[in-house]
Amino acid sequence: MSNNFTERNRRIDLQTREIAQEAKLDTGLGFMVPPRWRASTAIVVSLILLAFVVMIASALF
Repeated sequence: MSNNFTERNRRIDLQTREIAQEAKLDTGLGFMVPPRWRASTAIVVSLILLAFVVMIASALF
């Protein structure tokens, strides 16, 4: 009985690995390329941070 259960687990594990490979989910986090920031993204983030600084400064004074 336990032998049959072990074989079933192996088949499920193999099937899960094949699905992950097809979906390209089997890559580790070490192989992922970090996202690059475009100039437009950096400008928008800078403007948002500047707006927060101005709002906080105007609330304090």
